[in-house]
Amino acid sequence: MTGLMMATCLGTMAQQKITGIYLTAADYVQNKMAYTETNGHLYKARLYALVPKDHILLTRGGEQTKLGKDRFFAVQLKDGKIFHMRGGESYELLNRNPQLLLFRRKLPASPKTYPEQPYRYYFSTGESNLQELTTQNVKQAFVARKDLPERLDAAFRDNDDLMAYDTFHHMYKLEWLIK
Repeated sequence: MTGLMMATCLGTMAQQKITGIYLTAADYVQNKMAYTETNGHLYKARLYALVPKDHILLTRGGEQTKLGKDRFFAVQLKDGKIFHMRGGESYELLNRNPQLLLFRRKLPASPKTYPEQPYRYYFSTGESNLQELTTQNVKQAFVARKDLPERLDAAFRDNDDLMAYDTFHHMYKLEWLIK
């Protein structure tokens, strides 16, 4: 019974109304969307959450468009959340910094063995591949910045601190250090 309810919930979440699609990382940073609302009609996207596929299916007014996941950077849902999809996984985008994009992925968990931190965090530098967000990976990604290793070590005690938000500058502290 519980499995049926879970499958039903995931199945209904699989088709979402979207505000648009960002074809490239540059489009995302510049907030330039494709497949947007036309004449008051939003696209609906079948995201295939239960059985991941290499494409999404866009539907609007009886028209269907099949779009490969490797042909776009991110999709923005009607609720404002933006997701980058790679390798059968969805990563929520957290910022719009062209030098450092931050992502999070919700970890699957059962009620009995719930993880301490329900998300795993990642980053990329522009169009590069996603890497797990650790101080060591950030140092390697920005090796040309000679002062960065010391600044990272001074600002962050451990990897969990990397996602600290600076309410004064309205950005993540890591973004502020890299800018």
